Amino acid sequence: MFRFANIEILWLGVLIPVLILAYALYTKRKRRELEAFGDAELMAELMPNASRVRPNVKFGILMVALTLLIVAAARPQWGTSERTEKRQGIEAVVALDISNSMLAEDVAPNRLERAKQMLSKMLDNMVNDKVGLVVFAGDAFVQLPITCDYVSAKMFLNTTKPELIKTQGTAIGKAINTCVRSFGERNESSRVIIVITDGENHEDDAVEAARHAREEGIQVMVVGIGKPDGSPIPLPGTNNYRKDRNGNVVVSRLNEDMCREIAQAGNGIYVRCDNTNTAMRAIQKEIDKMATQEIETQVYTEYNEQFHSFVLIALLLLVIDFFIFNRKNKALTRLDIFGEKGPKAAGLLIILMLCCTDAFAQREMMDVIKGNRQFRKENYTDADVNYRRGLQANKDSYEARYNLGDALYKQDKYADALEEFDAAAHMLNRSADKERLAKVMHNIGNCHFAMQQYDQAVSAYQESLRANPKDNDTRYNLVKAMEMLQQQQQQQQQNQNQDQQQQQQQQQQQQDQDDQNQDQNQQQQQQQQQEDNEQMDKETAEQILQALEQDEQETQEKLQRQQGKKRRVEKEW
Repeated sequence: MFRFANIEILWLGVLIPVLILAYALYTKRKRRELEAFGDAELMAELMPNASRVRPNVKFGILMVALTLLIVAAARPQWGTSERTEKRQGIEAVVALDISNSMLAEDVAPNRLERAKQMLSKMLDNMVNDKVGLVVFAGDAFVQLPITCDYVSAKMFLNTTKPELIKTQGTAIGKAINTCVRSFGERNESSRVIIVITDGENHEDDAVEAARHAREEGIQVMVVGIGKPDGSPIPLPGTNNYRKDRNGNVVVSRLNEDMCREIAQAGNGIYVRCDNTNTAMRAIQKEIDKMATQEIETQVYTEYNEQFHSFVLIALLLLVIDFFIFNRKNKALTRLDIFGEKGPKAAGLLIILMLCCTDAFAQREMMDVIKGNRQFRKENYTDADVNYRRGLQANKDSYEARYNLGDALYKQDKYADALEEFDAAAHMLNRSADKERLAKVMHNIGNCHFAMQQYDQAVSAYQESLRANPKDNDTRYNLVKAMEMLQQQQQQQQQNQNQDQQQQQQQQQQQQDQDDQNQDQNQQQQQQQQQEDNEQMDKETAEQILQALEQDEQETQEKLQRQQGKKRRVEKEW
């Protein structure tokens, strides 16, 4: 592969035809001035040391040297060195049960989430191993092909949920067979299948599948998750539990006998996963005992600087030009204004510029190389520092920018990595750098995928495939991003429907509350009116009673007065 690191400097090549045209005009004018003095043949005899060829040769040498210096300043690079790094490790494929029974909460927070936590810690402890992921329920498929990219493995693990498989059930045998097919060609490295399940096998003969895996030289380990007593299976988004056809609550129990039989048939071990790290430590201990072999992990490509040869040739031409004189005598004549001073001064200036450029280029190259070494050692923080130093030396360095994005991605700093990859993509000539464009767009898609921005991830993967249609990894990631985008859209639609339902329920509750308040107000008014009526009746009764008492009192007084008059009459007679 060939490229220019500072391709914009090639625009200085426009000076070459301008200088050639100026030299031609200068030579023509000089010839006319000589012809004005007299006959050409007579003038040639009067100037025996003059030469018409040497100035042209000198000018040609200067133009070639200037061209080589411009090309050298653009930093040509080719002769890429490809290096395949090998590591000591094993090959492991994890078969993760994602059936609905894995939502049981007999281990916290539930069986599936606990299995994810255990696998995440196992991935953190892996250094030189390859790992793949197969998910299964009533069916099984490869979620992640076998790889050394633990960051991608954790990313795919986090997005695993029961909705990925529509066919429910637990087909452990089919999952083991899928894991067997996921391995590459058989070699001396140890290969292991780690089955994580609750052991409720409903579909096939898992024991026979484990025996077949053992015959292929693959060890089968089983991690049982859950409790033998079992637990009901909650329905997501509700407070209810899953029921069978008869309306009884389903209780999912860990089938340890089945798990032990599978592990025994696969020449592996069985461990039970609870809320501690006992299962993870047991599996890690078995993996450490297994034999290891060199396995290929990743290919690194570095560009070799080639501008030194151009500089050497240009300097050699300038030395030759120095010893070629315009005249035929041996005396060193002064250089004319155009033929000598101009191009040589420009050449010296470019040499000085090139020296500065070379110093910065060497510093940038050394920082990038140091960063690459740290990156291969998985010291991503130190690699980050070295790449940033390279960018300080040359802010337009594609290698430093791209590799910095890789280092940030490995540190789970997806937003920062995306920014660096975007900057690297803008540096590319999209019509020429197809291979590099495909790689950087692939990584941009990975960043969007990690941040669950699946629509933007799909666009990035599609652009990567347009640049390199044969990239199977990008094609696989595109399919996964489209699946996750569809699920995200469905989830958003469900959330929107739930919001609408909640809003309608709130409106209905508010309406019911308003009606209830109105009824209560009416009842209070009626009660108040009734109380007022009762109060009025009581006051009226008291008034009537008082009036009767007053009448009775007046009647008694009249009787008493009449009786008094009679007694006075009787006495008086």
